[in-house]
Amino acid sequence: MSEVPVIVGLTLNFRDAQRSAACVQSLLVEGAAHVLVWDNSDDQRESARALRTAIGADPRVSIEISPANLGFAAGVNRGMDWIAQHHAGAWVLLINNDARLVPGALPALRGALAQHPEAKLAYPDIDHGDRTSGTVYYQRWFGLLSAHPLPGSDPHASGCCLLFNTALIGPDVFDEDFFMYGEDAELGCRLSREPGAMLHVPVVWVRHDGSASSGLGTPFYEARMVTAHLILARKLSSGAIGYGSLLLGRTAMLGARALVRALRYRSLEPLRALRQGWRLAQGADPLLRQARLGMSQNRRL
Repeated sequence: MSEVPVIVGLTLNFRDAQRSAACVQSLLVEGAAHVLVWDNSDDQRESARALRTAIGADPRVSIEISPANLGFAAGVNRGMDWIAQHHAGAWVLLINNDARLVPGALPALRGALAQHPEAKLAYPDIDHGDRTSGTVYYQRWFGLLSAHPLPGSDPHASGCCLLFNTALIGPDVFDEDFFMYGEDAELGCRLSREPGAMLHVPVVWVRHDGSASSGLGTPFYEARMVTAHLILARKLSSGAIGYGSLLLGRTAMLGARALVRALRYRSLEPLRALRQGWRLAQGADPLLRQARLGMSQNRRL
């Protein structure tokens, strides 16, 4: 067996230096050769400076400052590009900045991926506090998520923690039409057509706070979740008739979801977010436009 590559950690920071620093520390303790923090904060370097203060002058940690908030998918892709340039051949452990590896995580995931040379990525079970998740199934007709396969569903791994075999996964891991949410489901649907491409390591190796950056139930979260489902309908369809069928299913599901959440939270915000999500999905996304204009102008701290 050839020598197993070293692992470089990758996490995205959005104005959350303390959580990002704790995440980075968990990677270093586990033996990551280097950690890249892609700073998506877009706040005149303020968050990046706070993060560097929290981490200290550790040469094993690099912070790249994005020219704008690129969103999750594009931020990950730019981070993967940076790692390929500075640590050629390394595998990449992508982890949310509000998550931490538990002891033994990195050797276990690395060993599992090394034993399955056909696998493009490995992923663990994740402890979210109130639940544990592993493989998630996305039902393409109505956009339902479940822990067990339903008719018309495809498996995927949460983007919270993924170990990539970079020799196989290639560049542009995530589809950058997704700003936040949905990109991991789209990746899973693509890879599920390749037997053995996704390797599930069914042990809890990650503890996750959950939605720390986006804020579960906030207007941003609600609108972006709607947008993700609508973009997935377009990505997963084949032809106009297929797209129309998936869109019809999404319309029913998202309308019911918004109504239920409006009643649960006693707020009209989910209904407003439903309208906003439709608008964003139709291409009028100012954040993505801004990000793409400045994508090649990143700076380093």
